Order: sequence, then C-alpha cells, then structure tokens
Amino acid sequence: MNFIKIARIAAVAGFFTISLNISTSIVASSEEHASIIVKEAWARARTGKAKVGGAYMIVHNRGREDDRLISVRSNIAERTEIHTTNMTDGVMKMLRLKEGVDVKAGGTIMLEPGSYHVMLLGLKEPVIEGKKFPVTLVFKKAGEIEVMVFVKKAGAMGTMDHSKMKHKKMN
Repeated sequence: MNFIKIARIAAVAGFFTISLNISTSIVASSEEHASIIVKEAWARARTGKAKVGGAYMIVHNRGREDDRLISVRSNIAERTEIHTTNMTDGVMKMLRLKEGVDVKAGGTIMLEPGSYHVMLLGLKEPVIEGKKFPVTLVFKKAGEIEVMVFVKKAGAMGTMDHSKMKHKKMN
C-alpha cells in the first residue's frame, strides 16, 4: 500500500472512533447523574391483553453519600411502583415499597426478576419486543433520572410470570 492509501484508512478509522465515542457519551448521559449510574434497563415483551409488567436495571451509587430510590414514573402505565418479591408460606408475593429502596454509597442494587423491580400497573399499550420506553427514577438526593427501557422477548432473563403472583394492594 502506498502512503496516501494508508493515511486515508487511518483518517477514516479515526473519524469512526471519534463518532463512536461521541454517540456513546450521548447515550450514557441520559442514564447518569453526578452520583447515580443506571445500566442495562430492560423489560419483557407483554401482549396487548397484559395489564402488568416489570422493568429491571442495575443502579449504582458512585457517590460518597447514601441515596434512596423513592419513586418511579412512566407514561406506559397507569401506575408505576417500586416492588420487591418474597416467599411467604410457599407463595411468591410482591410487595410495594412505599418508602423506596436504599442505594448505599459506593453500592449497587439490582432491580431484577424475583427481587427489587419497577412494577408497571395498568399498561396502556403492548410492550413490544425490540421497542423502548422511558422510565423516570426519582432519588431523594440525586433527583430525577430518565432511562430508556429496552424490551426483550417474553421470558427473557428468567421465567417469572407476574400474572400468577398475588399483588398486595397498598395505598
């Protein structure tokens, strides 16, 4: 190869590297706050008849102070709540966490099937595989952080079926 061809290839490679870094920064900024990072937000696909769903993600507090996830919002559902799941007398139950959930300084919480999760109640539309929707997480100190939740296939990353669980109504 001659020098001009090598220089052109290097320039194109450099352009794509810079473009990739810029686009990655733009995507990450919608999921970051000075102290809170939210990663891997996802949900399972739900049919048009489904009235409930869940959203899952990793929340990391890289700050020096504890914080608390106190509420969640999304326009995809009539109500959006923070829940946990526990086994009582051989029955899996979900409970609303009215006070939210702590995220210790330097700590991470996993919002995942069978544990803490965002509960979407009264879905207004189908949750379609390959699509995405926004969820706003509200923290006591960090404030509001909007994340995009990517929809995976039904049954993704576990087989928990929300329709068979007893939902304790807590207002």
